[in-house]
Formats: sequence, C-alpha cells, structure tokens
Amino acid sequence: MFKKYFSLNLTILLLFFLDRVVKFYFIKNPAETFGGDFFSSLLTFNLATNEGIAFGINMDQAILIGLVIVTIFILFNFLSKAYQDGNLINIFSLTLIIVGAISNLIDRLRWGFVIDYIDIPWFTVFNLADAMITIGAVILIVDIFFDKNKRTSLS
Repeated sequence: MFKKYFSLNLTILLLFFLDRVVKFYFIKNPAETFGGDFFSSLLTFNLATNEGIAFGINMDQAILIGLVIVTIFILFNFLSKAYQDGNLINIFSLTLIIVGAISNLIDRLRWGFVIDYIDIPWFTVFNLADAMITIGAVILIVDIFFDKNKRTSLS
C-alpha cells in the first residue's frame, strides 16, 4: 500500500520542507523582501508574524495549541479511515491539512507565532502551510458536496 501512495506523500513532504526552509530563511533574514516594483503591487515575499489564528484573530496561545493538537489527532483518525477505504481524494486533502497544521504548530511551539511570508497587499499575508490547509479543506468540501449529490441522484 505504501508504494501506491509514495509519490503523493513525497510531494506533500517536499511542500512541508519547502515551507520550513522558507520560514527559516525569513527568520534569519527578517529585513529581506522579494518582489519588484510592478510585482510588489500584486505579491511580495517578506517576514510577517501571526500570534493569532487566521487573519490575525487573537486567541490564548495555550488554548490555541491545545485545539490544534486535538484537531490534528482527529484528522489523523479520518486519514487512517481514508487509507483503509483507499479514498485518494480524502488521503490527499487530509494529508495536506495535517502537514500544513503541523508546520504551523512547529512555528507556534518554537517561536510563539506563525511565520508568514507570502504577502498579497489587497488580501492578507500567509505561508505555504496555510495554503496547504486551505487547498486541502476546499478539496475535501468539494468532494463531500459532489459525493452527496451522487448519492442523492442515485436514490
């Protein structure tokens, strides 16, 4: 079974390591900013820290860390079931969410905040782990929606 999912897991693991490397770079070089004059109006890369949850909403750190850990364990249970069922979409989306959450949890435990570095001026600042969580959640929601429609149309 491991061979069947090797490339999927390797890809997600590489995304995790890329996120960790970029976060480490910006912690060591906090003044660095990437993006030219035209490009910077659309997207820049620079260090930003987030002590709260999504979009900078504040929450007690101990409670937040506890909630993240409990959520990761719950998602691991769903992931285990997805592997048993051989559901590739759920495996992919849940693995993206879990790995992204673990990367941000590492930041929170080590630094007391999450390291963000992708800055879209008209939207927000986020990181690759946030993108992994969001993409995984969207895929999961879309799959649940379409799976529900398939079951409804068959009955």
